[in-house]
Amino acid sequence: MKKINMRWMLGAALAGAIALSGCGGTAGGTNIAGVQTKTAEEYVQAAADALQSAESFEANFTAEISMDGSGAVSTGAKVTIQREPLQARVDIQHDFGNASQASNIYLEEKDEAVNLYMNYDKQWTEMTLSPEDAMNHIRIYNTADNMVSLLSAAKDWQMEDTEGNIVTVTAEIPSEKVYAVEENGKYFQLAGMSGLSEIYFQNTGALKAEFRFDWKTGQPISYKIDFAKALESVTNNVLKELNGIELDDDAVMDNGVVVEKYLISSEITQLDDVENIEIPEAVKSDAINYEKEITLLEKGSNP
Repeated sequence: MKKINMRWMLGAALAGAIALSGCGGTAGGTNIAGVQTKTAEEYVQAAADALQSAESFEANFTAEISMDGSGAVSTGAKVTIQREPLQARVDIQHDFGNASQASNIYLEEKDEAVNLYMNYDKQWTEMTLSPEDAMNHIRIYNTADNMVSLLSAAKDWQMEDTEGNIVTVTAEIPSEKVYAVEENGKYFQLAGMSGLSEIYFQNTGALKAEFRFDWKTGQPISYKIDFAKALESVTNNVLKELNGIELDDDAVMDNGVVVEKYLISSEITQLDDVENIEIPEAVKSDAINYEKEITLLEKGSNP
């Protein structure tokens, strides 16, 4: 299936990336107990292997965004995904400072298609999609695949700290890899800027990323990446085109956007051995399937 091929492709890309960037890494350090740790590249490979072989995971996702001094907006999500057959549950909370909004998503694969149930504004809806289209609805929350993609794209690994059972490694996502990383993870989705052409990703600059691993096994714990400058650059490139300005023109626009913060982070709380995801019968019975409703209306108008 397509999702298996994607995991294999990410793994192949990662192996090549580590081989090319290995000379830029740091030697292993010691934890507070004085035990020798792995090199940065060894942690990266161990984490990627664990992520790709895992059939399920749970994670806590967080996004924080602030633009044009308008105050901070945040999104948090508790994520559970099983890969074969595809099942997912994502419970999302958007906080807008003085207001908040909750939504929920379930995915359930059946007969090579996926039923998507979404609760928005206290109303459940149902759609039947291909696995790829269904995953696009939750791609930003897919911590395991997104972390592999980030590990594959990153370079200039630096061992920053080893504290207790956790080692922190930092890296850089090169400017030329930012489009592929965003396209894979749909990170700009929350800012309403996802799905754009690669042409708008000119001169985004490199991104700073931080990864945390188990110091002994290399098991992945979390990632954090700052997309502020990239989102600002992409948004202003779109505005340039709307204002008839060439994208390679360095002119500063009066109506340009300033992104103070767009920090994405996600922590894996369980890797493998996740319990089956049960969709409540009340969700299935209450969900409105607009495709079926339209079909019934069409049949009713054409006896």
